[in-house]
Amino acid sequence: MTGESRYYGSRMCPDVLNSMKRLFRSVCLSVTVMLSNGVFADSSLMVFTESSPPYHYVENGKVIGEVTDKVRNIIARAGYTAEFKVFPWARAVLNTQRHNRALIFSIARTPERENQYQWIAPVTQFELGILALSARNDISISNWRDLTAYSVATQRGDIAEKWLKELGFKEGQNLIACADIVCSWEELKRGTVDFIIEDPRLVADTAELVGLKVTDVTMHQLIPELSVTAHLAASSTMPPAIVARLRRAANEIGYRP
Repeated sequence: MTGESRYYGSRMCPDVLNSMKRLFRSVCLSVTVMLSNGVFADSSLMVFTESSPPYHYVENGKVIGEVTDKVRNIIARAGYTAEFKVFPWARAVLNTQRHNRALIFSIARTPERENQYQWIAPVTQFELGILALSARNDISISNWRDLTAYSVATQRGDIAEKWLKELGFKEGQNLIACADIVCSWEELKRGTVDFIIEDPRLVADTAELVGLKVTDVTMHQLIPELSVTAHLAASSTMPPAIVARLRRAANEIGYRP
């Protein structure tokens, strides 16, 4: 072999070894920087919601709806992908709390929930009221306390359930806690309960799901305390960098707190 070899037996020259060490340190530093910037980070998120047509519901195995589209836009703008899952509301809440890459919508931002989530953006508005069958002309409400003379079905873990219990409703007596809104509607249709809590804008779509017409039900009175802005929110353990990207994306689209 002509010329000076850079190897002597199995031993490497010091200058080559030092060069390799410097290269290794440089690569490690670059990887660290890229990880901190999310280059190699997992880009997938879990998104939980309940069935509430036309805002979010399942059709042909896919979660769709007006508000679902907003959430998909935010996630895509932030550069993430997501798997959407529909569960009964209480289960959706529990699943969100268990995962550090989970989102939930449409959730009311209440004082009790303020520190339980990281709030991304408002996505819709709910105005809830007293809904009964049109055939029930005996229901009369002069003040909210009058309601306790009647029976109601509501979704477990929902803000309406909390409001009703504060009025004096008791589960097992005059309150049925349902897994989802369709269950509440079914109880109303069967006559098991006297009324449910619903948003007037959701009546037509949900009535159809249980075989009722809009004319079969009557909205008696809206409840000011249950007029709320609903949000897209992240679990309390979601990494701050992901939350920041989602908030920035929502702001760029125009969904602002």
